[in-house]
Amino acid sequence: MVDDKAEIGHYVVTAHPSGSVLSAVQCSFLSANSRDVVIAKSTRIEIRQYQPPPTADIANDDIQNCSTDDHHFPLLLTLPINGRIASLSPVRFNNSSKDCLFFTTERGGYALISYDDQLAAIQQQQQSSAALSSLRSSSPSKKQQQQNENNDDDDIIVTYDSIIGEHYPIRTHASGSLTSYSTSVIAGGRRAECGPLAAVDPLHRCIALHLYDGFVTVIPIHRGYDINSPRTTPGTAAAADGGKQPPRGMTSTLKPFGDAFHTRIEQRTVLSMTFLKTHPTRSTYIPQLALLYQDARGFQHVISHGIDLTKKCMVLYGSTNAAASTTGMTHNLSSQDDAIEIDGKPAASVMPPPGEQLRKSRIEGGSAMLISVPPPKTAGGGTKANALGGVLILGQRQITYHSTAEGATKVLPIGQALLLSCCPVVEKEGSSSSSSSSSGDEDMLRYLLGDETGRIHLLVVGRKGGLVTNLHFETLGTASVSSALVYLGNGMVFVGSQFANSQLVQILDSPVPVSAVSSGVEESEDMNPLEETTYLQTLEEYTNLGPIVDFDLRPTGDESKDDNAGTNHHRQSVVVTCSGVAKDGTVRLVRNGVGMREQAEVEMEGIKGMWSLRRGFHEQDDTFLVQSFVRETRILGVQRSKDIEMEGSKDDMDDNNEEEEGGALAEVTIGGFNSSKSTLFAGNVAVGGSDLLVQVVEDGVRVVDSATLDMVTDWSPFRGEDDDSEDDEPIGFITVASANESGQIVVALRGGTLVYLCVESNNSKPTIRRVKSVTLEREISCIDLRPFESTSLSDNDAMEVDGARTSRKSERSHLVAVGLWDDFSVRLLNLNESSNALDQLLHINLGRSADANIGNDAEEQAADGGQHMMARSLCLVSMESQSTNATSAVNRSTSSTNKVDMLFVGLGDGKCISFGVTQPESTSDEWLVHSRKEVSLGTQGIQLVPFQHGERACVLATGDRPTVIYLTGGNSGSNSNPKLCYSTISLTVEDDDEEEGHASHRNISVNVAAPFRSSLLFSSTNKNNSSLCVADENTLRLGTIDDVQRLHVTSYKLGMTPRRIAHHEAGRVYCVGCIGGVGAGEGAQIGGEANMGNCVRFFDDSTFEEVNRIDLEPFEMILDITSASLCTTSNSSSESYKPFILIGTAYSYPDEDEPSQGRVLVVECNSGESGNLKSDSEDEMVTRFVRHVTQMPTRGGVYSITPFYGGTVMITVNSKTHLCKLSLSDNEIGELKLVGAGHHGHMISLYCKSLAGVRSGKGGSSGKQLAIVGDLMRSISLVEYLPKHQVIEELARDYNANFCTAIEMLTDNIYLGSENFANLFVLRHNADAPSEEARARLDTIGEYHLGEMINTMKLGSLVMPSNAGNPSAKSDTKTKSDKSSFEGNAIEVVVGSQTLFGTVDGTIGSILGLGGSTFAFLGCLQRAMFAVVRPVGDLSHERHRHYEADGRVRPSRGFIDGDLIESFLDLNRPTMERIVKWMNDDGRWRIRDDGSGISGQSQQNLMDTEEGDTNDYPAQNSLSVEDVLTAVEEISMLH
Repeated sequence: MVDDKAEIGHYVVTAHPSGSVLSAVQCSFLSANSRDVVIAKSTRIEIRQYQPPPTADIANDDIQNCSTDDHHFPLLLTLPINGRIASLSPVRFNNSSKDCLFFTTERGGYALISYDDQLAAIQQQQQSSAALSSLRSSSPSKKQQQQNENNDDDDIIVTYDSIIGEHYPIRTHASGSLTSYSTSVIAGGRRAECGPLAAVDPLHRCIALHLYDGFVTVIPIHRGYDINSPRTTPGTAAAADGGKQPPRGMTSTLKPFGDAFHTRIEQRTVLSMTFLKTHPTRSTYIPQLALLYQDARGFQHVISHGIDLTKKCMVLYGSTNAAASTTGMTHNLSSQDDAIEIDGKPAASVMPPPGEQLRKSRIEGGSAMLISVPPPKTAGGGTKANALGGVLILGQRQITYHSTAEGATKVLPIGQALLLSCCPVVEKEGSSSSSSSSSGDEDMLRYLLGDETGRIHLLVVGRKGGLVTNLHFETLGTASVSSALVYLGNGMVFVGSQFANSQLVQILDSPVPVSAVSSGVEESEDMNPLEETTYLQTLEEYTNLGPIVDFDLRPTGDESKDDNAGTNHHRQSVVVTCSGVAKDGTVRLVRNGVGMREQAEVEMEGIKGMWSLRRGFHEQDDTFLVQSFVRETRILGVQRSKDIEMEGSKDDMDDNNEEEEGGALAEVTIGGFNSSKSTLFAGNVAVGGSDLLVQVVEDGVRVVDSATLDMVTDWSPFRGEDDDSEDDEPIGFITVASANESGQIVVALRGGTLVYLCVESNNSKPTIRRVKSVTLEREISCIDLRPFESTSLSDNDAMEVDGARTSRKSERSHLVAVGLWDDFSVRLLNLNESSNALDQLLHINLGRSADANIGNDAEEQAADGGQHMMARSLCLVSMESQSTNATSAVNRSTSSTNKVDMLFVGLGDGKCISFGVTQPESTSDEWLVHSRKEVSLGTQGIQLVPFQHGERACVLATGDRPTVIYLTGGNSGSNSNPKLCYSTISLTVEDDDEEEGHASHRNISVNVAAPFRSSLLFSSTNKNNSSLCVADENTLRLGTIDDVQRLHVTSYKLGMTPRRIAHHEAGRVYCVGCIGGVGAGEGAQIGGEANMGNCVRFFDDSTFEEVNRIDLEPFEMILDITSASLCTTSNSSSESYKPFILIGTAYSYPDEDEPSQGRVLVVECNSGESGNLKSDSEDEMVTRFVRHVTQMPTRGGVYSITPFYGGTVMITVNSKTHLCKLSLSDNEIGELKLVGAGHHGHMISLYCKSLAGVRSGKGGSSGKQLAIVGDLMRSISLVEYLPKHQVIEELARDYNANFCTAIEMLTDNIYLGSENFANLFVLRHNADAPSEEARARLDTIGEYHLGEMINTMKLGSLVMPSNAGNPSAKSDTKTKSDKSSFEGNAIEVVVGSQTLFGTVDGTIGSILGLGGSTFAFLGCLQRAMFAVVRPVGDLSHERHRHYEADGRVRPSRGFIDGDLIESFLDLNRPTMERIVKWMNDDGRWRIRDDGSGISGQSQQNLMDTEEGDTNDYPAQNSLSVEDVLTAVEEISMLH
């Protein structure tokens, strides 16, 4: 049970970002003449760039033959925006070869930004100069600062303070809020019904915005503005308001924008607007704004108005130059110095003659978009100086071209289609794709159009003699339903979608069958002419979960042992979403961690160690798998299937899939290996010209020739040396061993002796030479000898060709890491042969002290009192710092690969400690470790196994929660620091408990593991996959793992719109309510979606095969689906529970505003296991079935069903709330009945939630049976069921008018809700209040603007539960050991409830309850980041998070922005230090609030100083950067 004290505040963070594309434009944003695609997704901007294959510059025909992998469309930069993006447009100034971005937000904010090359270079140089190899280093040293000051590059001057607050390489030229002065000018103005509209003049003279009905806002552009003007010191200038003052970092001499002004227009409902195109340099006409609008009678028209920038007014249609114009309302109108100029001359103020002004009345109804067409060419191929272009009007049944200046109108009838997106087809900058074929006065324009069914059309506009001669419309094929289209050139198109995955699509020269494109088969000559064809081929898809209409949780982890824990609340879960619309409807499985697909398995007990060997050192595939047992070694070898002998097949690991691929694993022998003893180490060695294998057993080291597999030399600790060694050879068995590919071997003998050996071969027989040794004070527990890689790879280093290792270079290690028994430290010993002994380079304390570098003096080691486990495994590895922003090609001049040297220590209690290692730059420098990080990966001892996943070095930590450790961030061009990530491995195994067996997903322990690569066994082995051999106590498994990333998404297509989903764990099915199916086409014409053949489909939760389907009646809609265990007996002494699926529906007839009929369907589904069902024959396969148990008609729609206490369910029917109970007779005939009297008093009860589904027993913590009800308009109310009287009584309600979209009950007294203005709110019931009025009111304790509308939320988590996040596992009081073990401040992270939510834009987020001290700390950090970190566009983060609904605007409270908090990990070090200094000056991070409030407590008691803290505890006077980093990293792992 979650305590209310862990719900003082709430932490909102994104688990999976939005993939819904709102708009996209192409411009040169990152560099001059680049063709970048800028994509707006909810509250962030992404910049991608299409990189054509090398053959792109030869011919377009060659591109058609390129493979899919040759086309790249990488993500280069991601920018978070403080506001939901409403419009996005490029703007270019006269003296710039790059484009700026102008964007607006839905709340009226706007900004003009550009990419800052100089700042990006400064950030990159600071990253490298401040030791990129350090994940978390201290401030730059004096030596580094001196190097920066003496930098020879005059263009880049790196200073310590120059990057404080600068997180993104973005320069803000203007920003502000349009609503700041709109309210004073447009009193009582109504927001535009069709949303904010924006248009930029083609000559970049002004920007027009339609924000309010009846008004157009115009922002003049100063085209002579220099975007490269010098920057000022950050923070010296205030942020701009309305573009009047430049933002921080900009000079105040120049302004990009003039003063914005508002003009009235007669047209109220504006559907679309665009500027008419004219001659780019010789035109004297003022900007002409064309509007597509609808009048009061429903007719649609097109009209144009002029914008006089000199007089700051709108010139209405029909006005001449001397005619009166509309009054312009200017905000802070400036003097004549603000006159707009074009190329140094005053802007033109000539209005076109009335005969040329655009107007078209009574166009086809349903038109929704205008496309501006450039003016036609003259006979000489040029364009008239004052020629105005026309417009294309896109309707649902026709496309109209109209130009009043030409006196031409062309109408092209088309089939029924709602066109949603369009883009011009332009191959080169400023020229049409057909310009190469145009001649004289003939030219051709081409446009791509996308409709609501996903079809992509090509519209061709042919012109001759200055007139449009024809319009041609052709359908190319079907893709995702597009909200944005961008033509990239060379036949490539980016299809951005709000309703499905976005795509990179290629337009083919000739049509191919749809089946050939979907299956990847090339076009055949004998193609069926009647088969459907397409010109489109999808090359790549980009995940978009939106819109998430509903989701449920499927548990994957073991159930919590806590008695109060529920089925899903304290278990790691997979999120199963209803995503997409119509043909793009899908069910998505979102899981945390890395998935491993089993290829084969065999029962094999007692494996103690595994190693993979290659037959040849330079081969890319592994050949042998060495397995160590107690007093035995076995070897499995990869052989071709035809070469495997049948005898001994019971010990072989043969699989049908492997036979098809031509290979299998069989037991083999290596003659030179000792198979009668346990192997301590095995590996490949290349020395000189010799290709060798090494085996270490307890009595010696054996070296084997890889070609003959015969032993060539050996070494034994019991045998003396023939050389002139001063010391006698130590005698003792080998206990631990490690080696590397260069021939270096280190073995540990009994008694704590460490011996360094070296395999040598100088064109002769290989030999083993004993180099030196040392005796330590304790027995050795673990050693590692893996060498660190150099920071930049040369041409002679390992190369990657199609992900394969084609050449290798063995590198020698300079040190060995050693761990001892009964010692909580690690030693680094020197291997250089210049010394006769293994000298200690560094003694590393594994405790959380301020300095882990103890040095060479053992007396300086910090005493840990034996409370920590010792090191069981060590791993030295150089990990590549990879950015999550793909290839980070922003700084294309930098091609070096940065490596981070790491030391990982695996402990016996399941913890993993990591350090960054700094190598000495000179002989006078010392080895150092830094960036200590401790993570609990389970409860069992772990072994660390390094492996290569494509080009990325990773580490596998075994144990009861096997985890892949990898590094992200920190690449050149990225705006993130390198940081470690941990992803658990989820395995798909077969349940052997039942005779039939059934595939299930669960976490199993891994005792030993080894990487194993084989092209014979795995046909899918490539650079994106790697294969592993893992073993537990009884089973050896071989499989491939997915891409190493935090979240994985799997899609299953439905072909119809999913509406509701529930996972039925007992039946192992997904129950999906869908819109569509048979008769959908007829239903679409009668009654809309209500009569579209709604159905309920059942899918197996492992294979996703459809088990059954229930078709609903005409006009019946699915409102809710849930899985619940119902009590089937009325005898309280012997209650029996049985799981069922309950489906709530409503009959939505066209003539009813509110449904008057509905029903509740009760369905039973079996899991298909023979143990649960009876069959006539034991050999007969038991089929799965779905049985309709009963149904209950209702007088209204069943909007919500939730499990309730005592095996009942609570339902909401229209405005009523009822309790239902199932009675089941002996013949399995059931009846669902209403219990007692229901509750009335709502408008429409949309949602109902209780904690019965996550608790056992007949009541909550207070013994009451509580539930909350979410109303359409009346927010949330708390109800209680009284079993004695069988009535539902309202206890309290929220009196605010919140239009609920989702609700959740966190505890008995804390409730979470979301409403339709994209806000979150938290309510608290004060059950112990003294007055009845206070007890009957739900108090609002938290308000927060999310920016996306939430459709559903559920209690649960994507990650494995951790004791660190469980407040019940923590003591209420601190003991001395809680603080005295650490130097500095240990921030306690207390987390309560965990709630997942899904939004319309496809975001999956998590909301965590916070304890009082945690909330105070994070709140202080959030305020510090507000003050220090500069947001993109200088848009206020605090203003963005304000709660705003129906004119009510209140500051956010009770919530922490987790995305902002976790961005602290990516900041540069100077910014981190400035933030921590701000926190220490503020001091409020010390506040301790247990939920009782400040009243009654003194200010001193609220601070983190208790009685008894005076001498025993270190004074918490200030925070350090390490303290904040540790706390933020800890909470980032809890969601």
